[in-house]
Amino acid sequence: MTGHGQARAHDAQDAVEVEVRSVNHRFLKVHARLPDALALREGEIEELVRETLKRGAVDLDVRVTSAPDRDAEPFDAELLGVYHKKLKSVAKKLGLPAKVPVEALLTLPGVVRRDATRGGAERVWPKVAKAVKEALKDLDAARKREGERLKKPLREILAEMARLLGEVKGLAPSVVEQYRDKLKERIARLLAGNDPPIPAPDLGREVALFADRCDISEEIARQESHLKEFEDLMAKAEDPGRRLDFISQEMLREANTMGSKANDARLTKCIVSMKAEIEKLKEQIQNVE
Repeated sequence: MTGHGQARAHDAQDAVEVEVRSVNHRFLKVHARLPDALALREGEIEELVRETLKRGAVDLDVRVTSAPDRDAEPFDAELLGVYHKKLKSVAKKLGLPAKVPVEALLTLPGVVRRDATRGGAERVWPKVAKAVKEALKDLDAARKREGERLKKPLREILAEMARLLGEVKGLAPSVVEQYRDKLKERIARLLAGNDPPIPAPDLGREVALFADRCDISEEIARQESHLKEFEDLMAKAEDPGRRLDFISQEMLREANTMGSKANDARLTKCIVSMKAEIEKLKEQIQNVE
């Protein structure tokens, strides 16, 4: 389900800003962008996301700005020394000038201590966790509002499916009767009064076999049950997305079986329309938590 949430936490030392966005996805997929100093907290942030969300592709951005600590060293002198020693060694091997500009050393990873490190990652983390929870709460509220808006189009699709299923239910019994009448008409035309008529029991057996092959009463009953279960889940269940996805697959399976058994153009037309509605349903379900 799509949505957006954001939150801020700040005090005299640190300002934390969190922004989280989600788009449709069958499962939960989390991508977090964090300051380097908080990279080891990525697993904990993902757990916070999983506590709130069950599905969706989630992008989470954390930005931290800390006030300068006048007593803290702005550079990692030990790492700077390691870089300098290694670079001089490489220069000697390659026959290059041994002088290494300080400006070049300052651009190497980890030499300049960033805000979150200077302020202390351990000190900043509780504020980050709090802001992440607030942003997720904001996102969840947005997704719930979206969910409420989705109920109307979903119910419209279900109503159209129920109408089509009613047509199928009404047409199904007449298919066998029409087949029997057409079969009698064909036989009469072929025999043209010159041969003895086909015995009624033989005709009855042929009609009975056809009736068994094209019987869709069980599929109709199961489809009615799926429609009711879908409506019940929308009304009552929490986090129904995956179950609705499963039910829509079962609906499509029943429609396909009905289509394979249908031996009537009118039935086929209704079933094709029903399958189109199920595809609409499956598309909308991707927006449901």
